[in-house]
Amino acid sequence: MKRFLRSIAGKTVSFIVCIIAVCVLAASMICAGLMFEGNYYTQTKDQVFENIVTGRIHRDACSEVWSAVSNSEDEPLVVSNEQFTYEIVNDDGEVIGRSEDASNIKEWVYSYEYGVLRNDEGYVDDVFYHDKNVPRDDGAEYYTFNANIRENPNINSYSTTGKIVDLTYPLRYWVYLIGIAALLSAIASFIVLMANAGRRNDSEELYPGPLNKIPFDVLAGLYLIFGAACFAIVGQNYHLPDEFIVAAVIDLSLIFLVLFVGLCISMAVRIKQKSLIKGSLTYLCLKYLWTIVVYVWGLLKKLMKSVVFFINSIPLVWKTAVITLGLVFIEFLFLVNSYSDYYTAFWLIRNLVLIPAVICISLNLKTLQQGGIALANGDLSYHVDTKRMLWDFRKHGENLNSIANGMSIAVEDRLKSERMKTELITNVSHDIKTPLTSIINYADLIGKEKTSNKKINEYTEVLLRQSERLKRLIDDLVEASKASTGNLEVDLMPCDAATFVNQTAGEYQDRLKECDLTLITEVPEEGIRIMADGRRMYRIFDNLMNNICKYAQSGTRVYLSLERKDNDALFVFRNTSREQLNISEDELMERFTRGDQSRNTEGNGLGLSIAKSMAELQNGSLKIVIDGDLFKANLSFPIID
Repeated sequence: MKRFLRSIAGKTVSFIVCIIAVCVLAASMICAGLMFEGNYYTQTKDQVFENIVTGRIHRDACSEVWSAVSNSEDEPLVVSNEQFTYEIVNDDGEVIGRSEDASNIKEWVYSYEYGVLRNDEGYVDDVFYHDKNVPRDDGAEYYTFNANIRENPNINSYSTTGKIVDLTYPLRYWVYLIGIAALLSAIASFIVLMANAGRRNDSEELYPGPLNKIPFDVLAGLYLIFGAACFAIVGQNYHLPDEFIVAAVIDLSLIFLVLFVGLCISMAVRIKQKSLIKGSLTYLCLKYLWTIVVYVWGLLKKLMKSVVFFINSIPLVWKTAVITLGLVFIEFLFLVNSYSDYYTAFWLIRNLVLIPAVICISLNLKTLQQGGIALANGDLSYHVDTKRMLWDFRKHGENLNSIANGMSIAVEDRLKSERMKTELITNVSHDIKTPLTSIINYADLIGKEKTSNKKINEYTEVLLRQSERLKRLIDDLVEASKASTGNLEVDLMPCDAATFVNQTAGEYQDRLKECDLTLITEVPEEGIRIMADGRRMYRIFDNLMNNICKYAQSGTRVYLSLERKDNDALFVFRNTSREQLNISEDELMERFTRGDQSRNTEGNGLGLSIAKSMAELQNGSLKIVIDGDLFKANLSFPIID
């Protein structure tokens, strides 16, 4: 069934069924509305026919009465009428209009009375049906219209109306079931058409038709323009017979229904191709327009930045002078147009006082601005000259000087505290190292003594391991303190950056295997040279690799790469963390912070902090990036030629 529906025959059948179902649905809805309006459900068939005929006679009779009353000849107006035989009689019994064979009629079946209203010039203004049971209007003329319907069915629309009533009256209830069945058929066939649009029975690929090359909004626009033009032409020919108008409307509606279904099929194919919007002419125009808007906006932003930069580059005094003189010039122009001796004198006196005052204020502000810039740049020795300042400007300058003095004292105290802290750590570390060295030596000697007590050897191993750990902690504390205060000696020399990667790979190969880690290195073919201290670089790489060995997930790969990024040499360390990293990058770089919150591994949390300080002492930088369980350290140094 699927293959048939995707074939040309299946699509043709679905298309025809959809069109027929929609036509039947529309006809059912129109019939239901006409039946309800024609009282099909409350009257007999003859009553329904009589009501329709009466309505049509009233419409045609008004036209005939209008023509007969407007006749300026003395003789009655005689016409040939194919629908009915009639005569029009005034209140005096005189015939003023009739059909050619009206004299042969002995008895009239239909007889109605119509009123005629004339304007002030005597021309007919309106013709209306008058119920004989209602009193007449004194300002109207009244005529009797007698008529018999002709019995020739070929040319008589009344006979056709009778046949239509005979056909539709028995279907007055079935029309709803027919409409529902047509609706379901239309929906089902439309869904089948949309589902199989662009498909073939031998492939799952889309095969768009030739119309797919035309943008969809262009097709839709042509469809609407064509429809509007056709119905406008029909509207301009409203004077034609009703049968012609109805037939034209039905034919055009059928054409537009077929075109609409075809338009929907093209839209379904474009939706499947995801090109309905992006392939439209409107989208392309808007995209091009947006590109122009973005380009123009970029130019305006650059222009505004240039203007702002130019304005900011003008000294404060000159900006104040230009603005003040500009305002004075504008006032002068108004003064010329509205001349007044008193106002001129006031203007001169005011400007003689105002301009020097503004210049003096701008000079004071410039001095204060220079003092603020100096403080912002860290120049605490700068002193604001307040001798020529006035009022609050002098107080503000003195406050800036006080701030500089206070900051100098605070900085000096901080430096003194840092120096004392470093000296304290160094002295205490030295004092601790002396007995610690003795403990390590004697523990080593005890471990070498032959004894039958195995626990003594175990205790000795623990004592040696913890002593060595305490020694490393002391060394790290001293090194971290010196690095943070800048007291660490650094001897920068040109170095090949790739050497550090290769040397690290060789030294840590065995230890990484013990941790079940695979190291993958990558270095560029061209050489990259940096200014660095080999000893400090070894310590940085050692800290980062130790960090990887402690915290990386076993059975994973570790990446160490070197690449050129702009004018920097970038070393990248990447590994997958064994523990969940619920910590930010900044917190991880702080001292005594560890990624292993449970503290199951050896370490003191100083490794990354020491590595960062040593990198900065060598004009480099160390940044940590955490993405889920991925830990990445970016170590960068400026490249030298």
